[in-house]
Amino acid sequence: MAFEYDTFVCVDLPSPAADRVLEIRRRHRDDFRAALPAEITVAGSNGVGPLEPAEDSTVVFAALDQIARETVPIEVTFGPVVRFPNTEIFVLTVADAAPFDALHERVAACGIRFKPIQFTFLPHCTLRSRSPVSDEDAAALLRERIEGTHRLDTLSVYMLDQLPVTLLHRTELRGDARSA
Repeated sequence: MAFEYDTFVCVDLPSPAADRVLEIRRRHRDDFRAALPAEITVAGSNGVGPLEPAEDSTVVFAALDQIARETVPIEVTFGPVVRFPNTEIFVLTVADAAPFDALHERVAACGIRFKPIQFTFLPHCTLRSRSPVSDEDAAALLRERIEGTHRLDTLSVYMLDQLPVTLLHRTELRGDARSA
């Protein structure tokens, strides 16, 4: 299988955090974002770009399965919402980027080829990218919070060929914290 369309490697958010993200996207009438899974992209939107179209899916999925077997599920507490500079993109940050940085580095270095991208890696969950953004909407987005600690234990590969996106592969993070 070729990756004909942009294809991303993501860590899925669990409920109730995912439900809250989707509710925010719907409330802000971002139909595109509302059709996407609630996730944190570890390869595709920043750091490294989407998968190279000619990559062998068998090799990609095997590499990601291996990484997932060795990766402890991520306990995340979300930070504040920020607006990317000079854009109308609002994202939910994470309080501790270290586990996401480590996962991103492992995926980026595993031998899979990715398209180039201009943005450095910053783990986040996009809440809104629809334009235009009124001052009132911007203020409301910046006040949003998702409280609590959430366990992220699913690594997914999504292809942006249609909406909703196509799930190509899913594996569980199941590393042992004692050996991490």
